[in-house]
Amino acid sequence: MSRKVPSRREFLTLPLALILAPLIGGRPAGAAPDARKAKYGADISILYGVLTYRLEGTMTETVDRGTGQYEVAIVGEGDGIANRVESRGTLWQGRWAPLQTRSFFSVKGRESRSDITYDYARRSVAYHFKGETFFLRKLRVADDVVPIPEGMYVDDTLSATLNYTDQLWVPQADGTYLTRIVRRKRPENEGADDVQQHYKAELAPFTLKVVPDASTGKTTAHIDLTRFSSWAKQDQPGKITFDTARRLENMSLPMMLGTSVQVRIATG
Repeated sequence: MSRKVPSRREFLTLPLALILAPLIGGRPAGAAPDARKAKYGADISILYGVLTYRLEGTMTETVDRGTGQYEVAIVGEGDGIANRVESRGTLWQGRWAPLQTRSFFSVKGRESRSDITYDYARRSVAYHFKGETFFLRKLRVADDVVPIPEGMYVDDTLSATLNYTDQLWVPQADGTYLTRIVRRKRPENEGADDVQQHYKAELAPFTLKVVPDASTGKTTAHIDLTRFSSWAKQDQPGKITFDTARRLENMSLPMMLGTSVQVRIATG
């Protein structure tokens, strides 16, 4: 795995996107959908603080338990940085499943966009991505369709956290939580500005190792980001904290070369 500086999208996409959703339960027929709006922020320090970015924004969500539909939008902006992530989904096979996920990120004019559509009848995911590398602004483009094997669950980061909040994400025998997320398939030794002529997509494993804190009622989870970022540390997973309602509260992501991402969410 490369220890070079990764593209801007690799170290921003996941932490900015992992902000979720309300505690869900049954509601009487005819009741209004649940709607919630919360503030969030992210502090990003790159190369021991040589580059720093602060993002402030809001997360809005609507969950209709009667129809089994949800929509989440995350919009943020800062000096030289902006993002928008949208996800809409449905209840499928007893858990929340995304139908479409769109994301846009811009850092100092470097842009990336992705559009992912999930077709559960055909058991396939259409993945479209276009983005620039951070330093040399080389273009990476991926257009692919990935089959979903029978018995496999697929999420985006928003539906995964929503399933955890609602306790619809069933843990494995060892207590870990496992799902798959569609990502651009990258070479193991990919550097910051390495570009291939053709890219494919893949269903990458996404795992949470959750530890409860009896004194606070909160839970802490560790996440392995090495499948998602060439700057992730093998021996230092990311750390996230959920509040007593199992909503994401804080995220700390240590990375190579003195780089870190800190995310905070107003869960109250």
